Amino acid sequence: MLKKFTSLMVCLALLSGSICSYASAEAIYEKPEATAIDMDYAVPSTSYVKGTDPTEEALKNAIISVKEKIEIPDDYSEFNYYYYGSNSYSGAYWSLTWRRPSDYSYIDVSLDADNNIISYYTYDYSEYYRGIPSYLKDELRDEAEDFIKQIAPDIAGKLELVSAEYSGVFSNTYIYNFQRIENGVIFPDNTVSVSVDSATGKIRNASINWLRGVKVPSADVKLAKDEAAKIIGENLKMKLSYKTNYFRIFDGSQTKYEKKAFLVYEPDLPYISVDAKTGEVYLTKNEWIVMDSVKYDAEGTNEEALMQGGGSVSLTEEEMARIRELENLISKDKAIEIVTSNKYLYIDESLITYTAVLTQTYNTSEKDRTYVWNITLKDSRPVDYSKDEDTYRAYAYASVDAKTGKILSFYASLRNYYDYASGKWIPVDIKYTREQGREILEKFLMSQVKSRFEKTQLVKENDDYVVYYKDDKTPVYGGYSYNYNRFNEGVEFPYNGICGSVDGITGKIYYFGVNWDDDIIFESPKNAMSPEEAFRHYISKDGYGLKYEINVLNQYDPNYGSKERYYDYSEAYKVDYEIRLVYRPDINPAYISPFTGEQLDYRGEVYTTDEPYHYSDIADTEENRDIFLLADMDIGFEGGKFLPNMLVTEGEVNQLLEKLGYWSSDNEAASASDKLITREELAYTFIKKLGIESIARIPGIYTTGYADESLINKDYVGAVALAKGLKLMPDDGSSLFNPKNNITRRELVTLLLHFARAEADRYY
Repeated sequence: MLKKFTSLMVCLALLSGSICSYASAEAIYEKPEATAIDMDYAVPSTSYVKGTDPTEEALKNAIISVKEKIEIPDDYSEFNYYYYGSNSYSGAYWSLTWRRPSDYSYIDVSLDADNNIISYYTYDYSEYYRGIPSYLKDELRDEAEDFIKQIAPDIAGKLELVSAEYSGVFSNTYIYNFQRIENGVIFPDNTVSVSVDSATGKIRNASINWLRGVKVPSADVKLAKDEAAKIIGENLKMKLSYKTNYFRIFDGSQTKYEKKAFLVYEPDLPYISVDAKTGEVYLTKNEWIVMDSVKYDAEGTNEEALMQGGGSVSLTEEEMARIRELENLISKDKAIEIVTSNKYLYIDESLITYTAVLTQTYNTSEKDRTYVWNITLKDSRPVDYSKDEDTYRAYAYASVDAKTGKILSFYASLRNYYDYASGKWIPVDIKYTREQGREILEKFLMSQVKSRFEKTQLVKENDDYVVYYKDDKTPVYGGYSYNYNRFNEGVEFPYNGICGSVDGITGKIYYFGVNWDDDIIFESPKNAMSPEEAFRHYISKDGYGLKYEINVLNQYDPNYGSKERYYDYSEAYKVDYEIRLVYRPDINPAYISPFTGEQLDYRGEVYTTDEPYHYSDIADTEENRDIFLLADMDIGFEGGKFLPNMLVTEGEVNQLLEKLGYWSSDNEAASASDKLITREELAYTFIKKLGIESIARIPGIYTTGYADESLINKDYVGAVALAKGLKLMPDDGSSLFNPKNNITRRELVTLLLHFARAEADRYY
C-alpha cells in the first residue's frame, strides 16, 4: 500500500478490479497487507548467511555437484557462471552454464547455497523443436520421474503428479507438474516441474521449488473439515461482480465479436486458511516479527555443504580458469562498504536491506571480461503508522567493478519539501480541498464524457501526495485522486471507469483517463442467489481440504543502527519459515454462478475437470494412436465422442490447423464455415498455410501424375501438384487422388499430422 509524494496515475482495466494504478517517484510504505505479499514459492529465501560469497572452493564444489548428477558433453567446453548473493527475498545461488562453441547450444543449471539443484535448462541448436509428438503423455511420465530421482533423489519419493500439459507446437514438450506430499497430506506450496520433448523423449528443463530443513508437523487434526468450512464462511464473504468475455458469432456471411459482461460470485479475500489443530484463522502467509536484539550468528552455516564434493569428477581447463578468476574479486560486503561509505553518495541512514548480484560483461573481446557487483539498497522495514512518524522508505541502486572496486553507477531516492539543514518541512500553500477538487473534476467530466460519467459511481478518492508535514507529524497533501467505476443495475463493473487527479495547489487536473466498452452486453442480476447460498456452493467445490502450507516469518531488528552494530548488515533483517497444517480453499476458478451455483470458468461457461478431448467411442489401440496424440496436444473435436466417420467442414479444418500453429490469412468466415471440405480443397488449404498459394495459381505449368487429374478443379491443380511434390499428403500408392471426395474425421487426423510432420522434417 502506498501514500504518494509525486505520482503519475495510469488508467487500466485490471483483473484485480481496479482500473487505475499509480507509479510514484517517491513513496512512503505502510506495513504490507497480507494479500499483497502472499505468493507461491519459487526459490525459498533464506536469511543473510556469512561465508556465502563466491569463492574458489564454493564454485568448484558447485561444478562438481552438477557433474555428479548431470552428464556435460565434452563439446560443451565453454563454461560461465553467475553468482547471486543472498538478500531479504532470496537465498544465495549459483547459475552455471556450459556452451558448445560451435553453435548456440547450452546447458544451464542453478543450485542453492547447499548445492541442491533448483533448475535445469538445456537447448540443442541442432534439434528443431517445433513439430508433432512421437510419444503420448503417459509414455514419457517415467522419463520425468526418473530425471527427478537423478537430480534430487532426496525429494523424489515425496511427489504426486498434479497435471501433464502440452506446451504447444512451437516448443513441443510435455510439462509434468508435481506437488509435494507429506504424511499423506498435499503440500502445494512446494512443486516440481519437468518438461520432456514429446518428439524425442529428452529432458528439456526442470524446476524445483522446495523448502528443506524445516520441520513438518504431524497430520493429526483437532478440527473437522466441515467445522473449518463454517469458520471460513464466517470470515469470507462472496461478492457479486461482473467479469468479461468475448464471443465470436458467425451470421452466415461474416464473423462478428460481442463482449459480454457475465455475473459471478467470488470470494472477497484472495487468501484464507484455518489451522487444523487450533482453529486459528490466517489471512496471510507472510508475517513481520520484531527480533530480539541478540546477534544472529550464521557464520559457517553453509561451510560444510560448500566443502562437499570431489570424487572422480574432473574439471576442465575452462572451468578451472574461471574458478581462479574469483581470487581477484572483492567480496560482496566490500562492494557494499564502498558504496555506503562513499561521502559523495546520498545514502539514507535507513537503508538496511542489501542485495548484491555478481554479473559478468564483455567489452571489446571475450577475453576482456568485466565483473560487476550490482547492488540494491532498500529500507524494507515495516511501518506502524500508530507509532512511527518516519514513514518514508528510501531506496538506492549502484554497481561496482568487482576487480577494481570502482563505482560504476548509482541512483537514490530523495525526500521532497524537507530542509535537512534546519530539520523543518517546507510549507506549501494548498488552496483547494479534496471536495473542491472533486467538484472541479466532475464539472470537467460532465462537459466531456457526460453519457459515460452518468453511468459511474465514485468508488475511491485519495489524498495523492504529501507536500510537507505540519508540526513534523501532520501530513499535508498536495493533490487528490478520484476513481469512478461503471455500474449496471447496481452491480459494479470494475473493468470500465474514469480516473482523474486534481492538484490542490493550482486547482488544475493533472490526470484524466477513460476506459470504456460501448458495445458490451450486461447480464442482469435479477434473481441472483444470496451471498450465503453462493458460499455453500463455493466451499463444496474441489480444491477445499487439508494441506500443508509455508508461512514466511520476516524478522526485523528495531535496534539496528547502533554504532557497535552498524556495519554488520546480516543482523538487520532475516527470514525464517514455518510449516503449518491448515484447511484451505484452493478453489480455481473461484467463480460461482449466481443463478445455478455451478463453478464457472474465465469465459463464464460451466467449469469441468474432464479432459477436453476424451472420447468415449474410441478404444486405446494402435489404430487410434494418432487420435490420442492429437488429443494430448489439446486438439480435437468437442462433444465427448470422436465419431470417426463423420465428415468434416472447412471451419473444423481451419480451427484444427490454427491449434497446430497455422493461422489463416483469410477472413474469419473461412474459419467458421460449415461447408464440407474435399481432398482438393484440403490440398489448397495446406498450400495456403505455407503462404505459396500465388505460386500454385500459375496456370499451365503443373501436372499431378494422378490418373484422375482431369477431375481436379483447374484452380486446385497447382496446389495438388505441390502438395504431392512436397509430400504434404501421404502417398498410399494409388494412382487416384479422388479430388471430390469429402474427408472423415479419422482421415483428417492422419492428414493433419502428416502435413505437420512433413513441415517439421523440411526445417530439421
